Amino acid sequence: MDTRNEQLRPKESLSRTERLSYWSQRLWNWANTIFFSLLLIIGWRGRDESYLNAADGWGYALGIIGGSVMLFLLFYPLRKSIKAMRNLVSVKRWFQLHMALGVIGPVLILFHSNFSLGSTNSNLALFSMLLVAGSGLVGRFFYTRIHYGLYGQMASLKDLRHDIQLTKGNLGAHISLSPRIIKKIKRYEKFMLKPRFFLLHLLFMPLIAVRSKLTIKHITWSLLTDLKKQAYANNWGNEMLNDFKKQSKEYLRDYFFCLKKTSQLTVYARLFSFWHVFHLPLFIMLVVTGIVHVIAVHMY
Repeated sequence: MDTRNEQLRPKESLSRTERLSYWSQRLWNWANTIFFSLLLIIGWRGRDESYLNAADGWGYALGIIGGSVMLFLLFYPLRKSIKAMRNLVSVKRWFQLHMALGVIGPVLILFHSNFSLGSTNSNLALFSMLLVAGSGLVGRFFYTRIHYGLYGQMASLKDLRHDIQLTKGNLGAHISLSPRIIKKIKRYEKFMLKPRFFLLHLLFMPLIAVRSKLTIKHITWSLLTDLKKQAYANNWGNEMLNDFKKQSKEYLRDYFFCLKKTSQLTVYARLFSFWHVFHLPLFIMLVVTGIVHVIAVHMY
């Protein structure tokens, strides 16, 4: 398989180095999630203690810093039109920074507001920020479904179909497949890659996923059963049989994983484009309500 990014493949089939990279990334993400979750819990539980005041001191400073961080998020879309910004930092680093600031900014603003509601203009700014933050999480989910991992390049049907043929070729080259199993695999591939109307595909995705899981289990069971028959016919030892079993599971996982990603790519690409249309007005609303809030606070 193409090694553009190990996150394209299921974690079970990664090499030791790739798996270490995968789990270190997962550990880092979980550590950040736990840290910010605990921070929010502490802030929420201490909201009645009046440790912070939005009008002065640290509370005021957190508002300025948090607002500036949210404005800095504009640099990510601007990088596309400003050549100097594209050359200054890679797209991957811009995206990583955008993701980090998209979490840090709202957390600072929540501490600035002391997790409480205030005047009408401040509430509008607060809820606009929460909408943008929630929208960003949804966008991140769609992004990972149409890219090679969280920070990888965008996937394409051509690349994924190439990966499908490559993984299927690996499977056939290393394992003797019976005509019965080949027929099942072809039928499953046809089912997964069948063109579907967008709304119908979206609505029936849970049912497609259930049928897919059942079919995968059935094909895997059939292949392992065939391997046992081949082992008996050819006098394989247990060690040799176990090696073939491990190898067959690995190639099947890669193949099924590519089929799943290819099948879902069109749907998630369309959802991601809809999300873009929805997210930009929300961010503009956040900027406007934030500016109104700042002006109102300093004028009255």
